[in-house]
Amino acid sequence: MSATADTPSDTSDDSRDAALDDAETEASVADAPLTLRWSLNPAQWAFTQSGARFSFYVGGIGAGKTFAGAARATLRALEDPGSLGLVGAPTYAMLRDTTQRALFATLPRQAIRRYYRSERRIALRNGSEILLRSLDQPDYARGLNLAWFWLDEAPLCGYYAWEVLKGRLRQPGHATSAWATGTPHGRDGFARDFELAPRRGHALYRASTWSNAHNLPPDFVADLDYSGAFEQQEVYGLFVAFEGLVYTLDRSADGVIRDPALRGDTPWARVIGGVDWGYTNPSAALVFARDGDGAFWQIAEFYQRRASLEETLLPAIVALTRAHAVEEWYCGPDEPEHIEALRLALSRAGLRARVTRADNAVRAGIQTVTALLARRADGRHGLNIAPQMTHTLAEYDQYRYATAAANGRDPAEQPLKQNDHALDATRYALHTELGRQRAASQTETWLADLKRRGGE
Repeated sequence: MSATADTPSDTSDDSRDAALDDAETEASVADAPLTLRWSLNPAQWAFTQSGARFSFYVGGIGAGKTFAGAARATLRALEDPGSLGLVGAPTYAMLRDTTQRALFATLPRQAIRRYYRSERRIALRNGSEILLRSLDQPDYARGLNLAWFWLDEAPLCGYYAWEVLKGRLRQPGHATSAWATGTPHGRDGFARDFELAPRRGHALYRASTWSNAHNLPPDFVADLDYSGAFEQQEVYGLFVAFEGLVYTLDRSADGVIRDPALRGDTPWARVIGGVDWGYTNPSAALVFARDGDGAFWQIAEFYQRRASLEETLLPAIVALTRAHAVEEWYCGPDEPEHIEALRLALSRAGLRARVTRADNAVRAGIQTVTALLARRADGRHGLNIAPQMTHTLAEYDQYRYATAAANGRDPAEQPLKQNDHALDATRYALHTELGRQRAASQTETWLADLKRRGGE
């Protein structure tokens, strides 16, 4: 095998994917010389040649991140015969439409023995195998023995997925390594490990959108019209803390991002859910459990764009209800017909969970969630979030108020209607639940006072 870096090769052929489906490659193709010819910018070249066990190629949109990740996967699979690698993306659609295309664009046809489409597995002639996986459920990857893995759009996959897969790097007889590619999403675990407090064996490579400008349409960056922190993140690939974030997460060792298993086996006192309806925008259904001390734990999430109500969203909520024994769903009040459809779906499934129109008080709801996220007098938090809640955690890092400079309004007035779907579901569930508790407590106090006055 020979490899050079002088000829562009960053497009894929859909017909090639289909031609490989459960079919052996022809002998004449397999016997052809194996030559890799790519065009790589300096950051891409350094990344593909990295000797670090863990590395992250971070950059702006269009900076050639996915192609760099695919090139490195190709090199690793070909240079390490018999290795098992995994290529992952946040969702199946992103895996199919972007990540997989880039991989087949870099992987030579003659190196492939067979592509098992139904298994999403590529078998190479040198004995190596590549698994293609969606990381929307990272725990499904447990049990694998990998030599390497690559996460594309890793911040969207979530830091939890990265941590789970690092624990799968244990294929006997092979040196192990992993790399990530993607655009930053706030100051998350990737920002901490690779830049803010770099861990041993971790290397960061960065490229802005400008570094790949020759492969982009003219005036691409200018037409984006990004500015401020968003431009720093999306164009220059910087880990930034957005101005005017609505919520601040405690990411310390005992902060709000905690595994509910740390509680032990104590049963939950109550389990509720919040639903934010969507289609073009994501639909979000979150599950919250309250422990015996009154603290809430987010233990499950459904988050998906273009989720059909009848075919996808309602069955997902029914499944969450059954899996977690949800007692009541607090739903966005903007779609009353969806609320009724959920009631019917739960009833047909034989589930007794209540479906309630949520209180949509934005400011008061934000105050409720903010108070729960704060550390209590006993040192704990009123709201704890399981690390698997990747979509929710991503929104916490991006949900923000508009700045006065952006639209001339008071920045404290209302948050931007962006990156808010899981957080709207959070507000619906927790603010409505606690509002009901406060009302019940006030009623009990009033009745007790009335009874006392009557006895005087």
